[in-house]
Amino acid sequence: MKYVEQMKSIFLTLLVILSVTLTFSIWTYTPTYETIKQAPVVNISIADSKRVNDIVKPYKLIASVENGLTGTMEPFKLDQVVNVMKGWEINELTLESDQLKKTDLNELITKSSRFTLFFPDDVPFPVYDNILPFSITNIPESGFDRLIVDWSSSNNGNLKLYFVSSKNNTLYSAIAENIDSGLFKQKVINPATDQFTKYTEIERKGKPSLFVSAVDVESIRYTYYLKEIDTNRFRDALFNDPSLVRQSPIGSTNEEYSDDTSLMSVDLSQRTLSFVNPSAETFVPAVPSKLIFDSLDYINEHGGWTDEFRFAGINAANQQINYQLYLLGSPVFSDQTLTEITAFWGDPGIYRYVRPYYTLDLSLTFDTLISTLPSGEKASLVMKTVKEIDFNKVEEMTIGYHLTRDDEQRLLILEPSWFYKYNNQWSRLSPEVLGGGKVGLE
Repeated sequence: MKYVEQMKSIFLTLLVILSVTLTFSIWTYTPTYETIKQAPVVNISIADSKRVNDIVKPYKLIASVENGLTGTMEPFKLDQVVNVMKGWEINELTLESDQLKKTDLNELITKSSRFTLFFPDDVPFPVYDNILPFSITNIPESGFDRLIVDWSSSNNGNLKLYFVSSKNNTLYSAIAENIDSGLFKQKVINPATDQFTKYTEIERKGKPSLFVSAVDVESIRYTYYLKEIDTNRFRDALFNDPSLVRQSPIGSTNEEYSDDTSLMSVDLSQRTLSFVNPSAETFVPAVPSKLIFDSLDYINEHGGWTDEFRFAGINAANQQINYQLYLLGSPVFSDQTLTEITAFWGDPGIYRYVRPYYTLDLSLTFDTLISTLPSGEKASLVMKTVKEIDFNKVEEMTIGYHLTRDDEQRLLILEPSWFYKYNNQWSRLSPEVLGGGKVGLE
């Protein structure tokens, strides 16, 4: 029995030692792991990102000076004016009227010593606060498509501003302070008087006037090589997990990319694509300024500004925003492909996104042809004779480019033309009409 007790003691001692050793080994054990290879980062920056002032721009300036109306659509001159205004401080924003008459708007624009910046649709005040700072709190969500600057009489060097929505008939006034009068005269008044093109007012009874060039305009037809962006880059940019995306050909001219929630349809002949996420559809109207900021951020995230696209229109009721393709300060339209980026916002994120995936190869011009377009005054006289057009309902006239394709040589031809906005749609005034030949619309 004595030896049994000794053996038990020795055995227990060994167990304690073993337990301590195992515990120490567990605490200090460091396993050898294989180096984990990081998944490759997909580059989804297709092109450069943009700021608000890059996409929200006036397309035309009309000045009322001593020798009549002058104007310009040249990007450099418009940017020069806006850059001067960026140094101003805007105060005392006040709603003057929410029932502005169209004739009163015409008078506001044509009074002497004023210039007007024209925008394609209402720009919300909170958006333009990023370009022309307002020194006020509680900036209204309202917007404007005409910004009128009155320099006829200055109070302590200040200027009077008017913000007009021709769509909603609202008129806001404000005071611009911190004006550099010498710079304003040098960069705005002198060019408007001496360098801008002569313009004329086309009056319509009880309607907003049209302001168009009074002289024929030298124009250039451009031909560029067509470049295509690999649609796989849009797949990687737009889907949450590109590795889960399935690709399927649909006939000979279409492809589809899909996962469990989203679908991207590609039209290979038109070089356009449509991305939709049905689960994000919403019927709640948008806050206009938020829609602009959200869509700008969304397109910036994948560098979707593949050419010069500008804010062109907004429909808050269905959360829709449009960005129009521009070339050298003029809009580009086509009946052969898309020349717009259209986004429908949802909850959360994008609901639908429609756009071209071609781009103009501006680095190498294939061909140019110089010609002359008739003045806007002549074009308006011709339009009045076209039976299919009620000239009083024409919303705007502008010089733009009509884009066509030469698929055999992979070329894009941009022909300068007169366009008119009618029932909220842009149409081309065909050369046959302007040339006095067969009447027809394109």
